[in-house]
Amino acid sequence: MKTSAMRELLLAVGLLTTAVVMAFAPDAYLMMLARAFILPAALVFLSIAVLTALYRRWWLAQAALCGTTLLAVQLIRPNVGHSTMASNAHLRVLHMNVLQPNTAYDEAIQLALESHADLVSVQEVSPEWAQVLRQGLQRRYPYVHIEPRRNCYGIALFSRHPFQEVRTITVGGDPFVEALLNVNGGPVRLLAVHTTSPISYGHFRRRNDQLEQLGRYVARSDTATILVGDLNTVPWDQAFRRFCSRSGLRSMTPALHRTWPSVGPFALIPLDHVLATEGITVRTIRTPAIQGSDHRALIADLQLPHHAP
Repeated sequence: MKTSAMRELLLAVGLLTTAVVMAFAPDAYLMMLARAFILPAALVFLSIAVLTALYRRWWLAQAALCGTTLLAVQLIRPNVGHSTMASNAHLRVLHMNVLQPNTAYDEAIQLALESHADLVSVQEVSPEWAQVLRQGLQRRYPYVHIEPRRNCYGIALFSRHPFQEVRTITVGGDPFVEALLNVNGGPVRLLAVHTTSPISYGHFRRRNDQLEQLGRYVARSDTATILVGDLNTVPWDQAFRRFCSRSGLRSMTPALHRTWPSVGPFALIPLDHVLATEGITVRTIRTPAIQGSDHRALIADLQLPHHAP
């Protein structure tokens, strides 16, 4: 075999091995970080397949195409029901991770007001953000619950609907907000969540513990439930799948709705999520930019069951 052909074969084996490892590696810390970027990796593999085919490097083209398929399969999830029903039993939810050092306060408030959301969840709320948000949003959203922090895990919830109950629950040291509302005669529970960013192995374990605890907590109630937040995980991560299985929640956000890191009109991976219990369906979902933040927002129109359990 010629040297050039041998080199091409070795490169093809390397490409295919990389894809296999990313697709099927165990749920370990370093591989979790790599697997988070499966979607952009699949696009890179597809680009390699096209370019090498144009140059008739068939071993490389076939290996890259197989790698694209292996990676793309990981993104497949059960379809979430979409609704086109005209009904008053719906909620529009806005979720924003504003990035604590960000000072584009007016732009974030404008985004919230122009969204015409019923509920606004805000994350990375410092005391400064808490004051500005309260001043800017309270007239439109008179029902407010804020837990400011200086460690990037402050959180706030603003609502047009009265809270029947609202409280802070602490999971793994971080504050989450739980609210019970009455929407069209039925109770709806909303959880605003920001789990730990897995920037180290210790934080990775802490995030997984938080998701495990939260999953058990959510499953204790049979009230129609909506969860929004920066979960610091992607839909194809094993921790996310275990959380959905344990909690009974289904993801409303497609894998292509990427929210982080936000650079101009682009983002790479979906870290921000809307999930809900069976019977709640998504009508539309959008990911507008948040000025000054490293995340894009989520605006979800959710169809509620006519009689929430």
